[in-house]
Amino acid sequence: MALTICNRTMPKNDGRIKYLTPGAYPYFILALMMAAYAVFFSAQLLLHHYSFGTRAMDVASMDQATWNTLHGRFFQQTNHPFVTSRLGLHVEPIFLPLSLLYLIYSGPETLFVFESIVVALGAIPVFALARHKLHNHHLALLFAFIYLMFPAIQGANMVEFHPITLTPTFLLAAFYFLETERPKLFALFAVLAVSCKEDVSLLILMMGLYALVIKRRYLWGGLTIGLALAWALLAVFVIPPLFADTRNIHWDRYDHLGASAPDILLNLFRQPRLFLAQLQAANALTYLRLLLTPTAFTALFNPVTLLLALPSLGINLLSNFTPMQEANRLIYAAPLVPAILISSIYGVANLKSWLADKYRLLSPAVVYTLLGLALLLATLIYHAQYGFFSGGGQFRGWEAITPHHRAAAQIFAQIPPDAAVSAQDSLVPHLSQRQKIYIFDRVNDAEYLVFDVSEDAWPLHPLDLRHRIEQFLAKDFGVVDAYDGYLLLAKNRPNLPKTMPDPFFDFARVDDPASFRPAHPTDIVFADKLRLLGYQIEPDPHRRGMVVITLYWQALEPLAQDYVLWPFFIDRQGNLVDDPSAKPLVAPIWYPTSQWSPDEVIITRTLPQTFTGQVTLAVGVAQEDWTDETQRLPVTQADDDLYLFEQNTWVRLATFYQSGRYAVHIFAPLASSSRPQHPRQVTFGGHIRLLGVDLPNQTFQPGQAIPFSLYWQSDTSISFSLTNFAHLLDNEDNLVAQLDWIPQDSLGFLPTTAWKPQRPVVDAQTLDLPPDLLAGQYRLIMGWYYPPTGERVPVTTADELPGAGEDFIEVGIITVK
Repeated sequence: MALTICNRTMPKNDGRIKYLTPGAYPYFILALMMAAYAVFFSAQLLLHHYSFGTRAMDVASMDQATWNTLHGRFFQQTNHPFVTSRLGLHVEPIFLPLSLLYLIYSGPETLFVFESIVVALGAIPVFALARHKLHNHHLALLFAFIYLMFPAIQGANMVEFHPITLTPTFLLAAFYFLETERPKLFALFAVLAVSCKEDVSLLILMMGLYALVIKRRYLWGGLTIGLALAWALLAVFVIPPLFADTRNIHWDRYDHLGASAPDILLNLFRQPRLFLAQLQAANALTYLRLLLTPTAFTALFNPVTLLLALPSLGINLLSNFTPMQEANRLIYAAPLVPAILISSIYGVANLKSWLADKYRLLSPAVVYTLLGLALLLATLIYHAQYGFFSGGGQFRGWEAITPHHRAAAQIFAQIPPDAAVSAQDSLVPHLSQRQKIYIFDRVNDAEYLVFDVSEDAWPLHPLDLRHRIEQFLAKDFGVVDAYDGYLLLAKNRPNLPKTMPDPFFDFARVDDPASFRPAHPTDIVFADKLRLLGYQIEPDPHRRGMVVITLYWQALEPLAQDYVLWPFFIDRQGNLVDDPSAKPLVAPIWYPTSQWSPDEVIITRTLPQTFTGQVTLAVGVAQEDWTDETQRLPVTQADDDLYLFEQNTWVRLATFYQSGRYAVHIFAPLASSSRPQHPRQVTFGGHIRLLGVDLPNQTFQPGQAIPFSLYWQSDTSISFSLTNFAHLLDNEDNLVAQLDWIPQDSLGFLPTTAWKPQRPVVDAQTLDLPPDLLAGQYRLIMGWYYPPTGERVPVTTADELPGAGEDFIEVGIITVK
């Protein structure tokens, strides 16, 4: 008996241990690569789920639909407000066989592992097709590697579970069996592909067209086209309206092209500018460039097979839903990858033939080696930017499962399996295997309500969540259990309490206050009542490009009032970056300062924030309303290296920026011992001393920026805010460029009212030259003025400097060519 793998016949194992033959090594390496992929992405998804990173609208919907299908309620789901069946959103018959896997293990974990395995198995048809076309095991193995490293594939795999993520494997297998003339196996994988999503039938239709026109298999091609078109019409226009209470929401993404599908099709000829404008808005060329880069653009050398992706390409680029134009993230680009890899394989074959004919000294082996190196280099470089494996530009890290996450099991165990439940978004995927589950604030007929108040309350504001819970407690709901921020309410059980037990507030307390040390310790006291012990800046583990700030507090005495803790963010000019009231600290909403014990260390976290560029974290405390400056508590004690602002009512803690996906860099002030390139001894207004200047000794071009640094020091505290100015003057003292700014240091905004006597301030700025500036030499002068009146601050003492005036000094001469 023999086993056939990819057309290679291997002898049956007779039970004796044998070493791998040289010809078996590619298969062994292929199996290792696929296993590594499946294990890595399964682990990533499982950790994401167990750390409560999964969400209700995707994986919970899939899980509930699969579970309900297994129990005879086919495709039923309840957490979408307008649809009670998945068929109202997408036609995905794959859930029928998928549900049988729940007989082995019932849970979303099964979907994650199954998806990762199926995606990994896609390397087999890639390997087989490349070997069939190129007759080279090494290149076949390389193409399998490219597939597994393709960010569009990895990104789709990382978005929890979606049936569409399975389609690249099925499409690649279908095309391989089309090329090797095996219609039954082609039909099997074509059916599997179209069962994953309704629009995939258009991709199979393109394969039928390929069979008809290129392969000249008229019956095969015609039958495929006819069946695929019939299923597409049925799955797009007939089935969804039968199961949706409203129009399918996905059609809204194409309203800008026409009022209906026929109208959109006609507008392609009547108003082509609509389509051209959308392609431009979607950055279509950039999208294509990104998708073609991992294969070093070799796919362009076989454009016929690239047309296989045309339907999905049009669906993505013509949509006004911008996530569909994500090339390296989300699920939408995954169906395009098979056509790109197929075209790349065929393109390499075409290049080999062309190069071997043109340069006869190059043997096929040399050509394949050179092309293989180019492909490998392109894949590795691209993965370093956009990939999801360790070392890739979008690697998510290993999300931690904390004791808080594990504590949820205590709450979930108390919910009867047949009860209708309304739960917070991040909790729904852990409770979705039931007939009725809703995303709070939808309650409907829910008998139990479940919350984790320590996390984001989406879609509600945290204050609204508290208000809603109080409303339910005031009516017919009571507290079943509350622990570490988790809260379980039940309906119509009159003996249940209406208030939270003390363990509920554990999420806001440090476990061991005596030994606790924050990552960035501080010693800031507000009105001798509250002490800020420190802070921490971390990337949000689940949300790309977002950070969370944790502040640690201690009450210095029992407090009779609920104070408002006010962390906020400013840019280098002192402008408020975000409204803190929109994203308040969650802990004080539930555990206000009047309940704090002086023996406790209190944990307060911001909701996830996203920023661009450099931002500064600051903090203050108010009685009720922070915007009323009279209600702010004064800072009565602070670390010596921190600056106080606005009559000592808030403190600047740290300045940071994000580099890449997760790296958060915290700035430290420049050392006060740093020395200027050009020392100066100038005093403005009798109290502000210029100690020196840094100015590059170079020639500038028009349009360039001139970097310069000013070294300041004040003799006493300054009670009013002054503004710096820098002017660039020509030989006739005409102003050709200027800059006005409130002083800054390396951490950003630092007005003169916040300066500390005798502490140097190093202020680095840039002055932009006009693009039409004439060549010549220009004087750079600077000074100070009082903003309300524009009155300049006089120069009271100065060393012997050329060009100094009564209210300015010359910093240097700028040469422009």
